[in-house]
Amino acid sequence: MTASLLALLVAFIWGLNPIIEKLSLVKATPLTVMTIRFIMTSIVLTIITLYQGKFYELNNLDSKTYYYIIIPAILAGVGLYIYFIALGKGESSKVVPIIATFPLFTAVYAFFILKESITTPKIIGTFLIVSGIVILNWGRVVKT
Repeated sequence: MTASLLALLVAFIWGLNPIIEKLSLVKATPLTVMTIRFIMTSIVLTIITLYQGKFYELNNLDSKTYYYIIIPAILAGVGLYIYFIALGKGESSKVVPIIATFPLFTAVYAFFILKESITTPKIIGTFLIVSGIVILNWGRVVKT
């Protein structure tokens, strides 16, 4: 399966997550939901790692690689916590698209940190992302 098809499969799967997560927040706090989610994710990943025989890789990583793994994990945890708070307070159909603008920030970070080029398709895509957010939140934009 190609990378694009795999990415589309992930989008399909993750597209359902906010709906179920929103339902979980009716009777649970964001911290409780996250704790259970991370426990379940850890169990699933441990099983996959053991099944694929890749557990030995954990001992073969250098400290710089661990740094590059741990820092984004911390950022993801903080971001996920804020996401659950936002999801609990707002409509999932509005909160999720705003959060989904992260590729816009990734492109900017990639330009400055990884020295990736800014191309016409990236500029057009960025414009479309921002336009979509404005359209989805138009009522709030006009009222303020």
